[in-house]
Amino acid sequence: MSRARRAGLAAALVCLPLVLTPAAAAQDGRREAFLIDVPRVSFEELLGVPEVLALARSGGAGLMRVQEPVEPFPAYPQVDPGDMSAITDWEMDPEVMGGLDVVGSTIRERVEGADAEEVLVVVMSRTGSAEMASEKDELHPVVMAIGPPETLFATQGEAGSVSSDTTRRVGVVTDLDVVPTLAAFLGTDLPADPTGAPIRLVGGPAPFDLHERYLAQRRLYVPIGTAAAIYVTVVGLLGAAFVWLGGRVPEIARRAVGWACLSAAAIGTGLLAAGHLPQLTYAAGVPFLAIVTVFGTMAFSPLERRGTVWVPAGIGAGVLGFFVVEAVLGWGAMLTPLLGGTHLDGGRFYGLPNVAIGLLVGASLWLAQRLRTWIGVALLVAVALGAGMPYLGSNLGAGVTLFAAAGLWLAVRERRRLGPWKGAAAVALAVVGGTAVILLAHRVSPLPTHVTRFEETAGGAAGVWGTFVDRLGVGIDLIRRNPAALVPVVGLLASLAVALRPPAAIATTFERWPAWRDAVVVCLLAGIVAYVANDTGAAAAGFAFGLGLGGMLGVSLLAGPGKIVGS
Repeated sequence: MSRARRAGLAAALVCLPLVLTPAAAAQDGRREAFLIDVPRVSFEELLGVPEVLALARSGGAGLMRVQEPVEPFPAYPQVDPGDMSAITDWEMDPEVMGGLDVVGSTIRERVEGADAEEVLVVVMSRTGSAEMASEKDELHPVVMAIGPPETLFATQGEAGSVSSDTTRRVGVVTDLDVVPTLAAFLGTDLPADPTGAPIRLVGGPAPFDLHERYLAQRRLYVPIGTAAAIYVTVVGLLGAAFVWLGGRVPEIARRAVGWACLSAAAIGTGLLAAGHLPQLTYAAGVPFLAIVTVFGTMAFSPLERRGTVWVPAGIGAGVLGFFVVEAVLGWGAMLTPLLGGTHLDGGRFYGLPNVAIGLLVGASLWLAQRLRTWIGVALLVAVALGAGMPYLGSNLGAGVTLFAAAGLWLAVRERRRLGPWKGAAAVALAVVGGTAVILLAHRVSPLPTHVTRFEETAGGAAGVWGTFVDRLGVGIDLIRRNPAALVPVVGLLASLAVALRPPAAIATTFERWPAWRDAVVVCLLAGIVAYVANDTGAAAAGFAFGLGLGGMLGVSLLAGPGKIVGS
């Protein structure tokens, strides 16, 4: 077992000594673990069984993300075979046994009849029902209780909850946590390469409300996200057409579309922030998104008096402020955002989601273009550290992308002084040095993270290269299954070509504000890095494309043909 995993297990033992005790404690009396799989039931259905609810009152209940392929039960032979005699596992199929009532009474009969002083009971369901599939419900139930057999079926009280260091979320665990839980309870060694952490009991209530919000998010995010994507696409096409038509477009129409192009940052932030809404419904979500998009953009219109490029700077500062608050609050909105993807999907249970990387890149550069070069570089480095460090963003791909953006910003802004070779060296140094800092921080982190597991399994330079190739393969597979994901990938390249050889209307804007031109170019280049550095590359790069193109079109339209506004 690795040093980081031992540290995580030790932390779990310290935090919950009543649940996970050292091997020496097993000498006080015989222990037995019951592992029970009830297939094809939802969280509410399993907790509706009186005996299972009684176990949840004595212990806790949670939502379990299944991350490994479901194999014929029993599926957990990894614990030392010499200790398997202490594990009793059953598959209790309600359809075979005659219903959930029979399942519940059988569980109680067998647990209370155990010849042990202390037992661990884990009741779960690893396979979904037809109804769960129709609701896109991919969270399965798990209930755990520990104690003397005769005391586990409590008749009063509130059901408790569970958590683990894998998820760091109250009420959420994964199937990978089951083996470490069994091993910790029985005082045996963990598998040689464990990927989960022991489940621990935490204070209630059971996550009924979280599951309800999750199901609401599954119903809403595709229709609302599609409508937002259509809005952004139409606005982008109109913006491109109006830039090409120039003075032939009425000023009021040109400015309206210009503001709409700049609203890409606000609409992305609104889709994320919607995760904090008290109720996830169309009646709440649609007006909220409209208000954030309009007022989150137009609130910065007074800055236009100082110069058009101050508007995106203000918007960028607002977006960064949102991410700072979100990190302080523990990324609560990312559990049920309307942008698509959720921490409950299991790829990333905490920290900065990949879909927000491009938004963070674009917002940082929109603000950096109004700062001195070194202050802008420092801003990008600070955002990179926030995105990648443990207990903050915990996202290695985001950190790599933003460190690359910092190096690119220095190289592009100081290109006359540095030249191409020193500029390239600055980018390489920023990426390598920044990545090393993030990896070191995760290596010494008391609790394991996504990055810790990457470090443990990478296997040197060859392993890192293999992981890189695998991630590119995942990104290509996502595009094959969803061709719409190709739009930001192609769009980044096309927009970069336009930014490097702009038409007259955009060239005029870039000549007025050279730093703005550099911000657009670096944003699009960083979007390419985001695609390469993340497994969900199209999602990570999406908002870099949106803010790069939207910013380029929006500022040009607001400034107007031949019109100089501010400095």
